[in-house]
Amino acid sequence: MTVRFGVLGAAKIVKGGLLDPAAGLDDVEVVALAARDRSRAEEYAAENGIPRVLDSYEAVVEDPEVTAVYVPTPAALHGYWTRRAIEAGKHVLCEKPFTANADEAAGIADRADGSGLVVMEAMHSRFSPRWERMAGILRSGVLGDVTTAEATFVTPHADRAGDIRWQLPLGGGALMDLGVYPVTLLRHLFGEPEVRSATAQDEAGVDAAMTAELAFAGGVEGRVVASMAEGADWGADLRVTGTAGTLAVRMPYHPYLYGELVLTTPDGTETEGPEERTTYSYMVEAFRDSVLSGAPVVTGAREATATMRVLDAVYRAAGMEPRQPLPVS
Repeated sequence: MTVRFGVLGAAKIVKGGLLDPAAGLDDVEVVALAARDRSRAEEYAAENGIPRVLDSYEAVVEDPEVTAVYVPTPAALHGYWTRRAIEAGKHVLCEKPFTANADEAAGIADRADGSGLVVMEAMHSRFSPRWERMAGILRSGVLGDVTTAEATFVTPHADRAGDIRWQLPLGGGALMDLGVYPVTLLRHLFGEPEVRSATAQDEAGVDAAMTAELAFAGGVEGRVVASMAEGADWGADLRVTGTAGTLAVRMPYHPYLYGELVLTTPDGTETEGPEERTTYSYMVEAFRDSVLSGAPVVTGAREATATMRVLDAVYRAAGMEPRQPLPVS
């Protein structure tokens, strides 16, 4: 058997997030693509060896040769096309954040339950062995009682022309684009938090930056920092402090890119360098295994809904409204 992907759009993420990993797997193929601009779709398909260009996203979803749909559209359209793929009987790999808000995510989870389909959020970082390594360190107790945990993701995006990150109707904002990573990471390590407070750099309804204070079970105080503001200092880090040590991780979301883990305890300091494989390769392999072999769906719709609940709560705590789905005519 083979997983045969149809792709909705020619977004930048498609090559690294799906095409390159699929090229290394004999039982995964990308067989069709559609984009809003057909000429752009034809050019992209020719450049990347995709055999067929279809006239519309709907045509991809309904195509009988397509068994799985990859959804790299703007976030405000994730929910619509994920639902349509489920209705068409297709497996779904949907880019993060999974939907515009938690209500939409819960509705999709209801549809996915019992469907027999794999519906997975493309939270590639979650499939990295480093995430299990971090969780294992915390379970081991070597840090003592954990007191604080801060996760950050800061990537300035000054060129706003045509950038969906800066477009409110499309689900833009630093929390949606970047903050979903540290929120997912802290949830993975400590469970679902209470959002105590949040502060946004609000630019016409779009959060150029967001900081949220969280409370986790066991008295762990958490913080998430996300920013795409011009002039911000780039960084992607996790720092966990306990009564007996610290865990500092650079590039926890893309450990293969200059990633580093530093564990400091009374016994000394242990350092681990970058991973060899991309997180996307682990993710596409896991998706394949779920479809073909029934392996557990690690980042399924229910898991994604829990992340969306936190994002919604952060927006509300910052005095902003959660994002809304974009109507599709």
